[in-house]
Amino acid sequence: MDLGSDPIEVPATVQELWRYPVSSLRGERLDTLDVTFDGVRGDRSYLLVDAVSGEIAAPEKIAHWRPALQLAARIVDGDVVVSSTAWNFSVADRELDTALSDHFGFRCAIRRAGSNLATDAGDITLSPRYIASPIHLLSTRSLSDLAGLLPQVVLNVSRFRPNIVVDTSADENDWVGNQIAIGTYRGTVTEKTKRCGMTMLAQAELPEDPEILRTIVRNRQRCLGVYADVGSKGVISVGDRVLVG
Repeated sequence: MDLGSDPIEVPATVQELWRYPVSSLRGERLDTLDVTFDGVRGDRSYLLVDAVSGEIAAPEKIAHWRPALQLAARIVDGDVVVSSTAWNFSVADRELDTALSDHFGFRCAIRRAGSNLATDAGDITLSPRYIASPIHLLSTRSLSDLAGLLPQVVLNVSRFRPNIVVDTSADENDWVGNQIAIGTYRGTVTEKTKRCGMTMLAQAELPEDPEILRTIVRNRQRCLGVYADVGSKGVISVGDRVLVG
């Protein structure tokens, strides 16, 4: 993909990279991301599900799923490993279902998206609740602007679940509709990221704070960060330049 002769020359580099192997759980910080036409390889490839009803986890909407953000997932030697402060289990371990059920207080499981699960409601095929954009990008400029509106709040990038954190003074909202190149990845910035209740939920050492979402709604039309598609698959590394044009 050709960015043309006049890419936007604003200093911008990749500061952090993130992947979320299990949707609704905390993710893992990486040095590189392998981007396919479906998005980041291994991102949101597994789902947290109620093993009785088949309900897919929705921590931002349903209170009994909120403990999901006390768990984290990472990929180790090709296996997805789920962790709490007390245990670590691969998704292939039978003990994981028991540990999850104890954690949430009802029968639940983690299964690959697209797989079948036998529930009390019958056999179901597990599908994500929504179609996630392949790439989610957030700038340090947006984080800094939000921090200025919330001086008493501890902000952390993990509240916003981006794949790519870009260190730049530019406003990524201005990039919507433009092509983007990072490492060997090429794509188009497609739209602003509308925020939901995940931003305010407690996770790990971060307390619940509804004022975060209220402030984004009042001052940023509910948006923080941008989404991008994949025109050419490739590899993105921390420190890569970000070109927009």
